[in-house]
Amino acid sequence: MNLGVLSRMNSNQKEDKVYQEKMYVDWSSFSFFNQSNHLENRSVLTSLPLSPDALKQIVAFVVQPIAANIGITHPSPHSAKLSTDREVNWCMEVIGYGLTLPLNTATTEHDSIRDCVHVYCEWLSALLPQPKSAVPLPLLKLPNHYSRKIIYQLFQIFIPRPGEAPDLINRQAVLCHRVLRTIQSVVINSLIIDQDTWDSLLLLLLTVNDVLLAPPTVPNDIGDQLCDRVLSVLFEIWLHACAKSFPSPRMWKTLTEMAQSWRHRTSLITQWNRISLALTSRLLAELYGPAFLKYATNDEYMLVPSQLSGEVLAQTWYRLLHCIGNPVQLARPSVISQTHKFLQFTIISSQLSDPSLHPCLFSLPSIFVEAMKGVAGLVDAFLGLRSSVFLHERTERTTPSGSSGRSTLPTDFAGHSFPSNAMSHRARCNSLLHLFGSWLFEAALIDCETQFGVKTSAVESSTSSLHMADRSRASSVSVTSESSLQSNRPRSATVVELPPDTSSGGTAIEGYENGRAEALGALCRIFCSKSTDEEILPQYLARFYLVINNGLKIKEEKFIGEAMASILLHSADLFRVNLDGVFTLIPSVIESLEVILLAKDLKIRPSVNRVDLRRASIHVLLSILAAPLHFHSLPIKELAGSLGERNALPTVFSNIRPRLTQLLLSALQVETDSLNSHLLLGGLASLIQDLAAFEQPEQSTISMAPNTYPTPMQADSASNVMSSTSDTHSCHSTSSNSYPSVSEITFDSHLEHDASYSDRMSCTGPLLTFPLGSFHGVVNATFHLVSSKLLAVWKADLNTSLAALELLAFLAEILAKLRVPDQRESRRVVRVLCEYISVQCSRPPPAHSKDLHSTIVAAFNCCASWLFAHPYLATDSECMNLILQVIELGISGSKSQTGKTGEILQLKHEKQLKPVSLRVRDAAEFLLTSLVEQVGNFPSPTGTDSLSCLLNEEDLLQKSCTPKTDSTKSPISAAQHFRYFAASEGTILLGVLEQSPGRTLDSDPMVTILIRNQFGRQVWASQIRHLPRHKCGVHSYMVNPGRPLPMNDFGPVFAFEPQYFPESVDRVRRCLADKTLPSMETPLMIDDRIAAELDKLGRLVDGSVTLKNSEIQEEIGAKRECQSPPLCNEFQTARLFLSHIGFLSVEGLQENSIRGSSLIGLDASSTHFSEDLDSLDRLGSRSHDTVCVFYVRSGQKDSFDILSNTTLTSSLNPHFVEFLQTLGWSQAQVKSDFEKSIGSDSETNNLQVNFQYLYWADGVSEILFAVPALNSSLTSSVSSPFHQSSTPCQSLENHLTIEERQTSPSKRATKNASLSISEVRMIVVWCESFEDHHHFPIGDLLETILNGRENVGHMKTEELVSDCFVIFIHAQQSGLYRIHLRGPHSKLNFATPLVDGMVVSRRALGSLVRQTTVNAGKRRRLDHDSYQLPHIRRKLKISEIATKYRSEMDVPSFYSSLFYSPDTGT
Repeated sequence: MNLGVLSRMNSNQKEDKVYQEKMYVDWSSFSFFNQSNHLENRSVLTSLPLSPDALKQIVAFVVQPIAANIGITHPSPHSAKLSTDREVNWCMEVIGYGLTLPLNTATTEHDSIRDCVHVYCEWLSALLPQPKSAVPLPLLKLPNHYSRKIIYQLFQIFIPRPGEAPDLINRQAVLCHRVLRTIQSVVINSLIIDQDTWDSLLLLLLTVNDVLLAPPTVPNDIGDQLCDRVLSVLFEIWLHACAKSFPSPRMWKTLTEMAQSWRHRTSLITQWNRISLALTSRLLAELYGPAFLKYATNDEYMLVPSQLSGEVLAQTWYRLLHCIGNPVQLARPSVISQTHKFLQFTIISSQLSDPSLHPCLFSLPSIFVEAMKGVAGLVDAFLGLRSSVFLHERTERTTPSGSSGRSTLPTDFAGHSFPSNAMSHRARCNSLLHLFGSWLFEAALIDCETQFGVKTSAVESSTSSLHMADRSRASSVSVTSESSLQSNRPRSATVVELPPDTSSGGTAIEGYENGRAEALGALCRIFCSKSTDEEILPQYLARFYLVINNGLKIKEEKFIGEAMASILLHSADLFRVNLDGVFTLIPSVIESLEVILLAKDLKIRPSVNRVDLRRASIHVLLSILAAPLHFHSLPIKELAGSLGERNALPTVFSNIRPRLTQLLLSALQVETDSLNSHLLLGGLASLIQDLAAFEQPEQSTISMAPNTYPTPMQADSASNVMSSTSDTHSCHSTSSNSYPSVSEITFDSHLEHDASYSDRMSCTGPLLTFPLGSFHGVVNATFHLVSSKLLAVWKADLNTSLAALELLAFLAEILAKLRVPDQRESRRVVRVLCEYISVQCSRPPPAHSKDLHSTIVAAFNCCASWLFAHPYLATDSECMNLILQVIELGISGSKSQTGKTGEILQLKHEKQLKPVSLRVRDAAEFLLTSLVEQVGNFPSPTGTDSLSCLLNEEDLLQKSCTPKTDSTKSPISAAQHFRYFAASEGTILLGVLEQSPGRTLDSDPMVTILIRNQFGRQVWASQIRHLPRHKCGVHSYMVNPGRPLPMNDFGPVFAFEPQYFPESVDRVRRCLADKTLPSMETPLMIDDRIAAELDKLGRLVDGSVTLKNSEIQEEIGAKRECQSPPLCNEFQTARLFLSHIGFLSVEGLQENSIRGSSLIGLDASSTHFSEDLDSLDRLGSRSHDTVCVFYVRSGQKDSFDILSNTTLTSSLNPHFVEFLQTLGWSQAQVKSDFEKSIGSDSETNNLQVNFQYLYWADGVSEILFAVPALNSSLTSSVSSPFHQSSTPCQSLENHLTIEERQTSPSKRATKNASLSISEVRMIVVWCESFEDHHHFPIGDLLETILNGRENVGHMKTEELVSDCFVIFIHAQQSGLYRIHLRGPHSKLNFATPLVDGMVVSRRALGSLVRQTTVNAGKRRRLDHDSYQLPHIRRKLKISEIATKYRSEMDVPSFYSSLFYSPDTGT
């Protein structure tokens, strides 16, 4: 016998009692069932001096007749009938002895025991409403009394028979299952069980479990086979007892003591998890309503009785939760083995020197994991996370990699992974930490050093931890004074129990790493679920930062443990939920991110999915990207108690920015997952925009319209960047000169002494050699990385390609604003885009799909964005050659020049047009037209809001020389002064206005041409001149210049005879041919008729000569002055213009169709012609989107309240007003055409909502932001520290007249309003409380806004909600902004640069939101097959007008009409 453990065992038992829960300290537990009732329940047969065989025969003779009457066997006429208490009691003595018989191989003995079990199971039906017919009459009279006796005797069937064979153990297990089923049925259906019977049932089950489960586990024994079954029956019947007859404190204490001796059994933790989660589900339904957990489980309905509710339910839940004691003790074999059964086994064993070395304790790591999963499941249930309600999946579900464990980040409906948000109405974080904090913090610190660098041993910790409930230890961490720790808080709120290093106990501590990871994950989910208006105790925050800092320690190079993986998988919201002091974790987090994101050959456990871990790490990275520039020169405080040497100088936020930039670029370089690359590209765009705004001088800030939308509050003018430290109470301002500027820091200088970082970076391949401390270094590195991966890797992936192209287009806009572009890099980007288009178009036919064509269209649009932003690219011959080649490729499907040697050029008219797709052809046509018409001329003098001329027929008629009438004010009358023609295959509408020369400087013919084509409306004035204006003097022919002054100096006058032929003609020798024609002098043969005619002709000539001479004499006599002939004022300028440009040809006119190059006259006299022209003018040539912007106060759910928030600017967050200013340029306030009725039945109020429009456009797209405003107070002016109050339309103000300045904005406002509310598919929501996005009334708002719209009348509210893209913005206390995206199910997912969960700075918020909405609109259009580009819609509209109003005239009539005025017909 090993007696050396007795002293240790006695001391451990005493210490363990100190650690017991204090709720039962004044109560004693029940004695063991078999000991307290052994004598009184002993059968009388044991007192008879008979041999065992004789006793067995007695049992067989007595039990068989009784069993024959219970219906299990065939009924017999010799069956016993028991009618008195004496008979029943005597038979029960025999049956009780029969239950103690050994299970031998003999059939008769087994049949006797089986009959005894069947008889008792049948007799227990006396407790049921309808007892069985074989139940004796005494049992029917006293069912509870006899049932208790039966229960006591049935215990014998569960006692293990030593030395039995496996088949006999199976026989015993069958009988035990029969008894357990019967007890379950009786408990569920009985209505007459009294308190004593309940106690007997519970004690029976407790004793059975203790007998079978308390000893050390032996494989395949009766306890191993019945373990799960007896535990499930115990807990289920215990729940019914709580519902019908709540157990006494003594019973609860007995359960707690016994259950703690069974903790080496895996089934105990499994059943404990199952019962706890079922009770938690029922408890949460009562606390927060049935909708809290939408996915109820079968376990809840099967396990928890419906009668269990209210205070009883809460008591039952709490007591059962603590019935197994501290689950963290499962990681301490020395504590788990402190039971009598383990002591007995150790004493009789010659191989064990300590109970903690028993082989069955080697399964404690897996048991500990199951216990921590159960606790984590309870935490998830209280947080309202969906994963917690699937109780049966806690041990069965697998990660995406196929290994067992907790599932990682859930994926939303759009394919983005992000941590699940807890429900808004739930338990507070402090409450959860009061409940589970002590367990979770203790489990999270397994195998961790204290803040003093001391590890506690197994024995020391098991001893000292028993007293930690009453006194504070040095290992407890707090950020407040020591006195605050003595406040009246729960035990878990003031201490942290540090678990020991249990390696000395025979089990490697690494085996408990999984359980520690579960605890860390649960803690992260608790703290990341913090709501906006919630405060967490500083003690909990300090301990949380301590355990996270320890969990993120890198123990082995290129190896990620379960603890670090669990922290990162569940900490995506760690830096998004306004935790005080959370930025102290940034150094540790960055080190962990570098290990995970930079290493290609990272070692990781099979239970962790590599892609999900990288995705979670990317989310954490995106949440801290804005911090360095935001806090800039503020130091990062070290965590109290951090291990290692303290730095001589504190780390400054600005010093970590190059490190984060390098991490972001390197992670993108090695990333292979599409969604992860999408997230990284969005983060890169956000970083570049923030850095550009940070380094941008004040004089080149984004210009805004003057006196329009309110500007934000003035900032400190001493710095070129807004310091947001004033927005948070946790930050303190420091001098900006204390630390080096961001632009002075490079990657090499900052990290040249960091050897570990250089080693980690070596895993990513060649390092990017750009200086990442400057804006241009980051941009150049981005260009090279994105360009190379776009051509090599991402070209086959739709989402990543679109994100990369969106990033490149966004960079074009950013560089254009800085006005210091790198022309070499710009040319390189254009070359990459052209190569990308060529590669995509040249892919084999099987690869061509809608997705491929979408990437090509996006590349064309990106190329157009670069040309608009950097017009100098159009002057570069190499760029122009490449661009024109890809345009030709897009339109025709092939290139004329491929660069191959000996290639024969193919001319345009020889090519057969076979474009890749119609969408690609349309995109190429748009790029070509933009290149020819707009690049270099954008923005035009009229501003960015229109690519077309603002003048229409009315304006031209007012400015022309045409006589005015009152009728010219009507659009219909104005159109009648124009001649309208359709040309170029019906794709161009020509409006010709013939100018009257009455007010012109000269009499040259002049005509005004109004051209409407696919890409807009243009006005040209043409005048026929013989010389350019700069080559001829300016003089007027309108006034007679008078007689010129006489010249007195006359020259000599020479007289000469005129000669009709040269003199040499007379010297030419005549020939016979000269004589064929007679001369005038030659006599002719003249008859009388000829003579009369000659005479008549002579008289006419003489008369004419006389008349002419008389006129000359009259003129000489009158001495009239010479005058110039009158000017010709009658010109058919329309005819001249059309003829000169080649439209008037007989061949073309004879076709008289809209095919070929014919010119078709249009009938403008129709009353609907002007309306059709106006509808054509309202069709823009650029893609356009409309976004509604709402402000939601904390807790608001009603659409009327939300629409009413913008009543007064003073009541809004000033940062929201500033944000509005950064979205676009203010337009005129337009009243909506709907009303909403509110109020009670007796009194109804009508709300008439106005909308303030903010407009923004570039050369490719335009967008309108509609902000509900109930009055004009929203247009007051507030200054902004970021943006000057100027407008890109300033050049227009210098060129237009006062009248034009007044009329043009109204036209633009009308145009913008027409495309606004009716096409809302995107919403931007500013939330004061982040949790309000859960119940934001998208459907009500859309239904209200779109009420009465024809184009959405057929759509249901559900369709509108599912098709709506929403950006939620929440202002954090730190001054940063958290982004949450919600959108429709789409293959294209979400647009960039914003991604879900990103945290952005104040200076970059407006640009990022605007660009995201623009890109979202583009992606929506790419995803719709039926979408037509704007210029295609205009083309179809022009063809429709040409066909509808074609004038049916033949060629002569058409020519004749050109000679008459269109308004007079003369």
